Amino acid sequence: MTEVGHTDVAPTTAARTDIVELLLRDHAEAKAMLARFETAPAGQKTEAFWELTRTLVQHEVAEEEVLYPIFRKRVANGSKIAGARVAEQSRAEEMLDELERRGVDHAGFAAGFRQLHMAVLDHARLEEQTVFPALRSALQPEELGDLGRRYERAKAVAPTHPHPHAPDTPPGNLVLGPVASLVDRVRDTIRTVLDDLSKRLAAPSDRPGNSG
Repeated sequence: MTEVGHTDVAPTTAARTDIVELLLRDHAEAKAMLARFETAPAGQKTEAFWELTRTLVQHEVAEEEVLYPIFRKRVANGSKIAGARVAEQSRAEEMLDELERRGVDHAGFAAGFRQLHMAVLDHARLEEQTVFPALRSALQPEELGDLGRRYERAKAVAPTHPHPHAPDTPPGNLVLGPVASLVDRVRDTIRTVLDDLSKRLAAPSDRPGNSG
């Protein structure tokens, strides 16, 4: 006999892909990665920063392609709110670009990273307070689910490095985004190959006669 109020029905596809839930999950992941970088050993900071950069950039680009266009159209005062949030993302992207150019061993990197950390946390808080509740009120669950699926597809093909001077609103971002993404993925592949080669060259050889 089934208990009153109990259900074995699985969550709907819309519920599983609700864009707000996906964005909150991404925010939590970014916050964890920022904290991990702060405590990462010196030898792991470069890789930790690359991973953080990729996560933040893909999240921001996908938001600008999928979330904010409909937010501007469907939410009261949406253009003003979206403009403020996108401006915050643009400033964070400029910080990321500068930090990436400097590298983790640069004397000014730590101070710059602390500024980035605070900027990302402030932006996430403001999105969670001003964007997500308004979006939930303005859209139906099925629409939020459809947006979530589009967001995940956009994030999967988004650039992996900051491009602070690229357009951040349609149609410019939709035209230049795929080009930047392709360039970034070639760049990432080359970096991975060079890193692997460097590790092999640094490893002690097992060949006879090389034991010293």
